Amino acid sequence: MRSLPATLPILFVCEISFLLGHGLIMTLLGVRMSLEGFPSQMAGLLMSSFSLGFVLGSYFLEKRIRSVGHIRVFAACAAMLAVTAMLHGLWVNPWAWLVWRVAGGASTAGLLMVMESWVSGESTNDNRGKVLGWYLVISTLSLAGGQWMLNLADPATMVLFSVSGMLFALSLVPLSIHRIHGPTHSSHDTAHKIRFKELYKRAPVGLVGAFTAGLMVQAFFAMTPYFGQEIGLSTGQTAQFMATTTLVALFAQWFLGRVSDRLDRRKVILCMAGVMAFTGAFISAAAEYSYLILLVVACFHTAMLHTLYSLSLAHTNDWLEPSEIIAANSKLMIWYGVGSIIGPFSASLVMQVVGPEGLWLFLGSAALALAMFVMVRLHGTQTDKAPEVEQEPYAPMPMMETPHYHSELDTRYDPQQLEFDFEFYEYEAEDEHAERHEGEAAAEAPAGDAGDDETAGTGEEAETGSAAPAGESASDTAHEDEEGDEAIQQRGESRPEPAPAEPSAPRAG
Repeated sequence: MRSLPATLPILFVCEISFLLGHGLIMTLLGVRMSLEGFPSQMAGLLMSSFSLGFVLGSYFLEKRIRSVGHIRVFAACAAMLAVTAMLHGLWVNPWAWLVWRVAGGASTAGLLMVMESWVSGESTNDNRGKVLGWYLVISTLSLAGGQWMLNLADPATMVLFSVSGMLFALSLVPLSIHRIHGPTHSSHDTAHKIRFKELYKRAPVGLVGAFTAGLMVQAFFAMTPYFGQEIGLSTGQTAQFMATTTLVALFAQWFLGRVSDRLDRRKVILCMAGVMAFTGAFISAAAEYSYLILLVVACFHTAMLHTLYSLSLAHTNDWLEPSEIIAANSKLMIWYGVGSIIGPFSASLVMQVVGPEGLWLFLGSAALALAMFVMVRLHGTQTDKAPEVEQEPYAPMPMMETPHYHSELDTRYDPQQLEFDFEFYEYEAEDEHAERHEGEAAAEAPAGDAGDDETAGTGEEAETGSAAPAGESASDTAHEDEEGDEAIQQRGESRPEPAPAEPSAPRAG
């Protein structure tokens, strides 16, 4: 790490502590809900509320980062996570947990926005690939390590909630004891807007793939610990199951990414969806034979699952101009977020009707629907059969159960600072207002006498000429034109001057 910017190792230590706590509490909640006898639909609703809080936090905390800075927002969100983690253990009530999960989701969104925009701001074109590599490895290992920590104590007690809260609190220490600055800002081109309709027209597989990824990934993280307890897995086996299936994603991204660089990414997504549909149907039967078979089959399923969003993002970017990347990625994350809100609760309803194996029935059905959609796009119309555009190299992304700003870390493009994208619409509105004001002022000004240099040279004379009464005689008008500069200036002071057009605000970057 010696070759990295000085602030990044400190930030990575904060990230390790935060993701250890995050991985622990996400797995602990699923196990504890089963132990407390919460119905599956309530468990799904609780986990969907986390995604709802995440989306709300992504929207409202963006302005706070710009106004008070990265370090203060990080401290506030980490403190809130520590409090909510311990409140889960102090007050075991599903409706109270609903509030804590919304607050926890919003705080998690704030921490991830701070970390990823900070990493992006401190990276350059020369070291961004190395920074992304470290970030990817640290994120995945820390998340899996937190899931392994479920073995430290009995999940039916307060202990693990306290451990999670302490880990969130400890993430504040490195930033507090070091004198460091926030991320370095740099200038970039302004991002261009792109409508949902246009994005769907260009890359429908990418948009639908992102929605399906949100639907499945969040349902997996939210309901798999509950599933493990319902089928009789021990606490240690549940922790091992979650950690192993998470670590598989670290290797699957590199392999599937290389394959997708050589083939049409839609065909790769089709194969991945087919594997997930098959394993989803087979995994329930595998659970009845042995835990080892269950784990192996689940690893095949999650290897595809955790890579789906990254490949959908890469496929979408293949069809976009560089200036459209940021706006398009934000729309993909919106669809991912919508899917992550719907997924856990929908899976819980299927589990309520079918039983614990309903989780894998839900995941397999979602994958099958995606496979059918991709097949239609590949073999439907003549337009869909057109050859794929030249593909950009695949960039593996940190694996998390919720969408966040990993487009900031994409090694294929220069980064766009977080605030620039948010202020774009404000700047555009100001520019349109200034242009409209200039057009109105130009329409009100008279054409003037082209041969009279003096009249054409001053806006005040044009204003005075246009204000002459309609009944004024020709001689009076001629006499007025012959008046000296002093008289014209004196009369001009008594008349309202045209309001000058406001200078347009500079665009971000």
